[in-house]
Amino acid sequence: MDASLRSYSEFVRNLPVAVYRVTVEGKIAFCNDPFARIFGFASVKDAIGFPEIKLYRNKKDRGTLVQTVLQHGLISEMPVPFYKRDRTPIWCSMTTKAVFDDDGEVVSLDGLVRDISGEIEEADLNGDLIGRLNRIEEAVFLLDPQGRIIQANEVAAKIVGCGIVDLSGRLFSELLANEDRQLFFLFIGDTNRIGREEIILKLDTDSSKDQFIRIQAAVIKSEGRSRTISCVISDVTDRVNQIREKTNRDKFQGVLEMAGGVAHRFNQPLTIVTNIISETLSDIDPDDRLYASISKVQDQIHKLNDIARKVGNIKKYESIDYVAGIKIVDIDRAS
Repeated sequence: MDASLRSYSEFVRNLPVAVYRVTVEGKIAFCNDPFARIFGFASVKDAIGFPEIKLYRNKKDRGTLVQTVLQHGLISEMPVPFYKRDRTPIWCSMTTKAVFDDDGEVVSLDGLVRDISGEIEEADLNGDLIGRLNRIEEAVFLLDPQGRIIQANEVAAKIVGCGIVDLSGRLFSELLANEDRQLFFLFIGDTNRIGREEIILKLDTDSSKDQFIRIQAAVIKSEGRSRTISCVISDVTDRVNQIREKTNRDKFQGVLEMAGGVAHRFNQPLTIVTNIISETLSDIDPDDRLYASISKVQDQIHKLNDIARKVGNIKKYESIDYVAGIKIVDIDRAS
C-alpha cells in the first residue's frame, strides 16, 4: 500500500462518524472504528465479512431498504431497528447510496450510520393517547418511526378495509399497492427527518377500481424524543379521478389540436405533389420504364392523403398496442 492510499485509509477509519460498505449480497466489505463500536464488534477486522442481515431485528427491513436504495439511488436518515453483535437492541439512522460500476451494475451500498437509540422510545404509548383515537372523527394511524402500525381508529380501519386488530404490528406499506410501497419508505424517512410530511398513495385493494388516500404525517415527540408518527388519512379517490379525467381531457384536446394542425399543414404540399405527379404521368408513355415507378409513388401519395384526412377527422381516443407496452393512436377507429 503506497503512502497516499494508506493515509486515505487511516483518514476514513478515524472519521468521527460511522461509515460502511456492504456488498449487494449483504457482506460487510468495509467499515471504520465508529461503525464497529456501534454494533459491538471487537475491531474493524472482526466486522469485515460479517453477514449484515444478522444485525437487523426484522430481516425483511434489509430487503426493503436495499430495494429502495436500488430504485431511488439514496435513502437519507432512515430509522431502522438493529441488534448489536451481542443481540442488544439498538436503533440506527441509515443514510445509504448505491455504488455503480462502469456498466451501470450495482457493486455495493455505501453509507453512514448514526446510533439514535437515545432518541427513540420503544415503550408502549400512553394509554390515554390510544384511548382517544376512537373518539376522533378523522381517520388516524399511529406508526413507529419505521412505519409499523401501533394503533388505528375505526374510521381509519374502515378506509383501508381492515379490522383494527388485524392492523396492529403490520407495516403500513403492506396496505399499499406494490408500486407505492417503496415511495412510502422514503416518505417515512422524510417525515422522521423533517417532522411533518404529506403524500398521496394508492391502496392495495381487491377491487378493479383504484383507491387513493392522502396521508398527513407528523412526528409526536415526548421530552424532545421521537416516539410515534401520527398519520391522518383521507380517501381522495374521487378527487384523484377528477384530476385524471381533466388531465385526459386536456391531453385529448391537445391531440385533437395537434392532429388538425398536422393535417392542415400536410394537405397543401401533398396537393402540390399530387398535381405534379399527375402532370408528369400524362407526359410519359405508359410503356416507359419510369411510368410504373412514378405510378407507385402516386399510389403512396394517395395513401398519405387518406391518412392526412383521417388525422384531421379524429374525434375520439382509440389506441392499439405497439411495442414494449407502448400504445399508439388507432387512426382508423379514432376518426
